[in-house]
Amino acid sequence: MAKSSSLFVYLVEYTCMKKTIRNYLITIPLLLVVLGPIIFLFLYANYNETVGTIKRVNAKRISYDIFFSFLTELSPTKEQVLGDQSILIEEGSIEEYIADIEEIDPILEELNTKLLIDSISVEGDIFQGKDSKTMDKGFWHFPTSVYPGQQGNSVIIAHRYLHVPPAKDTFFNLDKVRKGDSIVVMQGNKSYTYIVSEVKVVEKNDISVLQDSTEHQITLITCTPLWTSHQRLAVVAKLDKLYQKT
Repeated sequence: MAKSSSLFVYLVEYTCMKKTIRNYLITIPLLLVVLGPIIFLFLYANYNETVGTIKRVNAKRISYDIFFSFLTELSPTKEQVLGDQSILIEEGSIEEYIADIEEIDPILEELNTKLLIDSISVEGDIFQGKDSKTMDKGFWHFPTSVYPGQQGNSVIIAHRYLHVPPAKDTFFNLDKVRKGDSIVVMQGNKSYTYIVSEVKVVEKNDISVLQDSTEHQITLITCTPLWTSHQRLAVVAKLDKLYQKT
């Protein structure tokens, strides 16, 4: 009698377990069908922040950030060095600065020159042209500046929101670049790695960011705040000769 009772209990429990498993097997696929599109849309909408955050969290980035912040604290500001003269280099406009450009040798395009910023998922071709309409094609090499890798200030200007992530040929995320990040320019069989030393906002007619330099420098420029063209965001980086390939 005891054995029969135990067997009955076992069969009941087994039957209940089968029903539970069957219910799970039915419920889980249904949930995936319903929630799948919602999860996809949520992840896609937050792709920019999610991927950017993952790329920017690493020990090397943190150490660079601390190091360059320390150097910035020690270095004098432009106002401290120039005093009232700083106003002089901010007169004029970018359009006036390139008014006398005549012919351009498209050497960067012939060498398939590319700009890469891994920390913010930026990658695209650098184009040459006489005016800002060149930005409609991609990253614009400012015609009065030196070529990447040369001594001086190589200036690259691009749209902020003509394209948006996950597109990579855009400066949409340029405000998320941090001191110590790497900016790589690939050109033919050469590549130049720059290390970000300064991120700043200037007025839209401030041509100080276009001025030449005695250093091997690159300056990336776009509009800011996002979705406006009120000011300009400038990212300045210095050539890391240890990583320069020849």
